[in-house]
Amino acid sequence: MRERLVPLLLCLVVACGGQSAGSPTPQDNAPTPEGAVQSFMQAVADSNISRMGRFWGSRKGPVAVTKSPPDYQQRMVVTQVFLRGSPFKIVRTDPVAGDADRRVVVVELDRADAEGARCTKTLPITVVKTQDLGWIVGAIDISLAGTPGRPCAAPRN
Repeated sequence: MRERLVPLLLCLVVACGGQSAGSPTPQDNAPTPEGAVQSFMQAVADSNISRMGRFWGSRKGPVAVTKSPPDYQQRMVVTQVFLRGSPFKIVRTDPVAGDADRRVVVVELDRADAEGARCTKTLPITVVKTQDLGWIVGAIDISLAGTPGRPCAAPRN
């Protein structure tokens, strides 16, 4: 049995091309801030945590490559839970004063709560330009997206 597994595992490694999940590829380069947000949000929609890690990080590069912070995969999972299932549209892109390599891409999330009520949440996403890989998401305040499953608006007294 063991002799059969070794060739099978070798075939799987060859079929995968031997590329690690964190290795950036040409399609991972986002030439615009909006492209970085689109790619990141598509990875969220696809529940693809490793791909999310290719579009989130710092000027040093994506967390899937830098492995910093060390708990980045847990952060990606939490971010995915807060943002999944929310159609979005990019509203505008704002410059950051004094920093040509940073932008704030403002998106509107179309949210639904457990009761089916719909609301729109505005979410600023900070993107940064890396040295070699284009733009990536640098920061998201997911608390502005609302808590999954909770009512969209606070009840009025």
